[in-house]
Amino acid sequence: LKLQFLYLIAGRRWDNMGCGSSTHGEKEGANPPARVADDPDTRDNHKTAPTKPKTPPPKQKEAAPSPPPDALDGRKHFQGTKVTSSSSVLILCHSHIDATHGLLFAAHNVKEDVTYAAEFSDEETKGLKEGLKPSGEDAVELDWDRFWKSLNSAFAKGGSKVTLNVAGPTIDIKMSQGKKGDSDAKDLMLKVNVKKVDTTATAAKYFAQVYPIIKKARLEQGDKKEKGMKESEYLKKDRDLALAESVIEAGSQAEALKLTILPELKIKGRNMQRAVKKQEGQIAKLKAEALRLAGEIPSHPLDTMYAMDPPKNLPSFKEVDIGEVGWDTDVLAKDWSMKDVALCLLQHYDLVQRCNLDVDVAKNYLCSVEEISRVHNPVFHNSQQSAQMLCAAHHLLTSLKTVLSLSHEDIFAVILACTMYNAGHEGVDDSCIKRAGSTLSTLYSDVYANNQNCTTVAFEVMSNPHCNILGNYTVDDARDIVEMVREILFIKANVQMMNFNERIKDFAALPSDSDWSNRDVYLRVVLTHLVSLAHYSAWAAPQDLQEKWCKKLADEHYAQGEKETVLGLAFGRYQGTNWETDERKHDQGYASGMIAIIDETVIPLAKSLAKVSNSLQGIVDQAEKNKAAWDKDEGRDRMQVAKVTCDDMGRLVKNVKCGTATARPGPDGLSIWITILRDNGDAYADIFSDTTLRKKCKTTLKDVVMNFEDKEHEVEYGEESASLTIHGATILLSRNTKPKEVPCMLLREMHSSTDLRLLSAKELDSRVKDYKGKAAKSGNQALRLKNQELALRACIKRCDKTIASREQEVGKLEENLKAEGGDATVQLEKEDAMAIKVRNPLKAPLPPGVQKPPDCKDVDLELLKILKSQFTTADEKDEEKNIEDGKDSWCNVVIPYMSSEFSQVTSKIADDKRQLIFDLIRKLDDWDYNVFDLQKAMSGDISGECLRNQPNGGALFVTMYALCYKWRFMQMFKIDEQTFLNWLSIVEAGYHPNPYHNSMHAADVLHVTHYIMDRGGCKAAVRASDEEVFAVLFAAAIHDYNHPGINNAFHVRSQNYLAVLFNDRSVNENIHSSSVFELMRMDEFNILKAFEGDAYTKMREDIVEFVLGTDMGLHSMFVTRFKKRIDDTEMKMHRTKKDKNLAITMALKMADISNCGRPKALYHGWCNVIVDEFFQQGDRERLQGMPVSPFMDRYQTVMSKGQIGFMNYIVMPLFECMGDFLEHMQMATSIVDE
Repeated sequence: LKLQFLYLIAGRRWDNMGCGSSTHGEKEGANPPARVADDPDTRDNHKTAPTKPKTPPPKQKEAAPSPPPDALDGRKHFQGTKVTSSSSVLILCHSHIDATHGLLFAAHNVKEDVTYAAEFSDEETKGLKEGLKPSGEDAVELDWDRFWKSLNSAFAKGGSKVTLNVAGPTIDIKMSQGKKGDSDAKDLMLKVNVKKVDTTATAAKYFAQVYPIIKKARLEQGDKKEKGMKESEYLKKDRDLALAESVIEAGSQAEALKLTILPELKIKGRNMQRAVKKQEGQIAKLKAEALRLAGEIPSHPLDTMYAMDPPKNLPSFKEVDIGEVGWDTDVLAKDWSMKDVALCLLQHYDLVQRCNLDVDVAKNYLCSVEEISRVHNPVFHNSQQSAQMLCAAHHLLTSLKTVLSLSHEDIFAVILACTMYNAGHEGVDDSCIKRAGSTLSTLYSDVYANNQNCTTVAFEVMSNPHCNILGNYTVDDARDIVEMVREILFIKANVQMMNFNERIKDFAALPSDSDWSNRDVYLRVVLTHLVSLAHYSAWAAPQDLQEKWCKKLADEHYAQGEKETVLGLAFGRYQGTNWETDERKHDQGYASGMIAIIDETVIPLAKSLAKVSNSLQGIVDQAEKNKAAWDKDEGRDRMQVAKVTCDDMGRLVKNVKCGTATARPGPDGLSIWITILRDNGDAYADIFSDTTLRKKCKTTLKDVVMNFEDKEHEVEYGEESASLTIHGATILLSRNTKPKEVPCMLLREMHSSTDLRLLSAKELDSRVKDYKGKAAKSGNQALRLKNQELALRACIKRCDKTIASREQEVGKLEENLKAEGGDATVQLEKEDAMAIKVRNPLKAPLPPGVQKPPDCKDVDLELLKILKSQFTTADEKDEEKNIEDGKDSWCNVVIPYMSSEFSQVTSKIADDKRQLIFDLIRKLDDWDYNVFDLQKAMSGDISGECLRNQPNGGALFVTMYALCYKWRFMQMFKIDEQTFLNWLSIVEAGYHPNPYHNSMHAADVLHVTHYIMDRGGCKAAVRASDEEVFAVLFAAAIHDYNHPGINNAFHVRSQNYLAVLFNDRSVNENIHSSSVFELMRMDEFNILKAFEGDAYTKMREDIVEFVLGTDMGLHSMFVTRFKKRIDDTEMKMHRTKKDKNLAITMALKMADISNCGRPKALYHGWCNVIVDEFFQQGDRERLQGMPVSPFMDRYQTVMSKGQIGFMNYIVMPLFECMGDFLEHMQMATSIVDE
């Protein structure tokens, strides 16, 4: 009786759990045993039955009539929740989720973010089974036991058995039916009708709550497997995928951000910045007007220094004891400035006497440079930092003087370099200058912009004879010192200058037994790195001194972050470390940045100099001691712990009160994204770094991850946020404003995690590798664009505040001006109306509705229509004819002819001039393309007057226009045609009507570059991308823009303003590139605005490199380097970006001097005009009392002699190595021989 009673109780409990009867022999319609046990009569019968204490009655089932089988019979084979995946679909089936539902099916299409679901009661579940019709003669009825087993098996096998049919929509499940006599099975199709439902509600109601249960069950059951991969092994792969997916997802969100929000923010930010500048200009003019009325003349604070009179009101010099000047000197405590220490060192090394310096002039120079350092008033790069450098340099010079056999000029150059190091420094690093696209970036082509600017400023001070510290030197001696100073500051006439860290590595690689005193090889290299180590001396000084300078650097670093915010730039990082300019992340990267300075700069420099003199080993020891101190403070350890934690955490999920909490690694790999999806569909989410958790939540990232799934968490929900308490730490999550973001993320994670279990080990490894590859491509794109968004929003907010605060100031100034009897109405220049001073700019057609200025010159639109039709495909022509004019940016001015129309039009062009131009342009792919004839056809002649006035453009205009359509750059890069015509017009007009370096020469070089890249085979040989081909053609078109008609040697010898400005480094080439990029800062001329972020940076870097490579002063260096690389790489120049760019640069250089290799008529034409230009420069040199350069004296030069020398020593070496590299170009060498 006891056993029988327990049997009945067990049956009742099983039924109450909703899992069906444990009796399998009953017929349909019978009640489960638990329900039978509830009948009073049945209970009485059981009580009076005969007693058999050890075994139940043998005929118990025969004693009572067998009830009909329940529809839920056999459900023990399908308990709880089953999840599987099919393609990009996550499919779920709940078994008996409550008292009324027998089954629930749900499916979510991850790609489309669409969800389908259907609920079935117990009775409706019977209908599902009845809908399965067996087929075949030997088929049997599918009983309930088989139904549940088959359903369970289908979900276990996943995509091959369970699919979503969107057309239905239905969930199709292949079920097995039994056969008589054996265990073989046939498939039956169970079609479950589902309906589209709200994703947010369904995810919260069905998917989220079971996700933690499924995950836990997999881990508990999966590791018991004897065959196949265990769950713990799947989880290792799942962790790798979690991080990769996080990066990929953030990247896709960033792309959406890039297309929608960022363009609007950029426009708004730019307009706000213009408004601020306009307001600044208004205030400045009001103040100037007030000063004028008061009888005062406003002046620039540096006017007295650049004037030819001696500087006035010089500050006094402090007495410095040379015995106190050394490596550990604290100039901050002693309140010494640069001028004090510099004058002391000049006197100590007896440079006043030995270098014949004028003490008063030296003082004027030092005071002027120091005053310039105070203009921007940076916290770190200031006069006192230069003083600290001088103290450290003195210590190093003392140790190295004998070993290096230093002359007084060498020591003087080192001191001068230290005085210039921070002159005019703006308190921002080179990276910020580059990203801001500032004037310094444009001028110096993003190469050591700060160093070049500081040097230029210091040498400009010397243009005042009362400040010219080199005034008593001869011209040649002064030039030697200037060159040494520039080289010490990393400014050298070398187009492919290495970055700072690369030069340090090269210096460290030099052998210890090198002849360091060899002036030609090592001396300047040692002095260069001596000054660099002096700059970073504080990081190898005692810790109290180090802390002072570290704080100053941090303050300047964060001040840069504020400037970046004003400019709408994302926060930068210090020299590639994780230390951001965002002060809110101080704890996250500050220590790491300090360690990087010591580890990557100070220690390598100190060790290298210690090879020269063992007496400097103490600096190495102190630097390593300081590094250990930073490591002890967990500077790098925290970052490493955070990274390891994020790499290993994978996807974490936990059921909490009324919802589900999840955590996964952030896209930067150093933070976590925590979310809560509430049962009602509300979502809360935020990203937390280790620093944020430490500061705001009093916990660590590692503690949160370790306790996320193991502990019970308290949750409190509010209207705007939710608080999640993990292991005693309360984390506040903001309410998510995008209702589908968190649910869809959770569903994608479930799909990915489920999909893994259906893969083999090989497929799994392939999946992980594929996702890691995609994540690597995404890189930091998401983080960069998100930071850019935040920066733009902050910029707009700050501009709003600035404008509001200055409105009061403007009002007061206007009132004061009126009170003084002045005119408060100040006419301000509009930026949009700013004129560009070039010779007769050719204005392209204006948009409809805009009136043309009276001096506007039209382009020949019919000619452009013919040219465009020649180089566009038939599909593009026919498509564009059927769409609204201007729909695509590349044809918003000129619509090409349809294919049938074009054939008819070009069979006989009515206008003879257009026919001639069309015939000439069709020879673009030929070596004898004649720009002389083209220029005459376009503007009438090739004289200077015709080049000065080109009503419909010239050879450059039509050649570049045709090539950009021939290569399909306009369509590919979505270049706006109106902007392109503006750019072409202004660039061609910006070429001076020189005899040789004019727009016609640019057109010729552009054509030959195209020929070498295309028919010459250069593009294929280096596997150049379309972007790289566009960059080199762009460079060819602008490579002599704004050329003054004199060569670099003339600039340097005359030391004119441009030579000083560009530090004698590729002066003309810097003018060409910087002038065009300055021009493109205005939107109406910016054809590169379609390129953003890294794409723009790469494009600009390539263009600048190619243009600077045309400097003939570097010709021999390039040819030698190219020969060596094609030998070393066995002609495979496509393997590295550096080799690829070198080969493309050589293609442009070959085009630049290709005249000697062209057909004789073209060659003679170019000979005549280049000789004219040479003679004009010779005339200038003679007028200025300079020696006339070789082959430029019109009274002595024999043209043939100069041409033979040019061919032998310049042309042939380059043509021969290019012929070796590109077989097709050997024909040019043969022509040169002829």
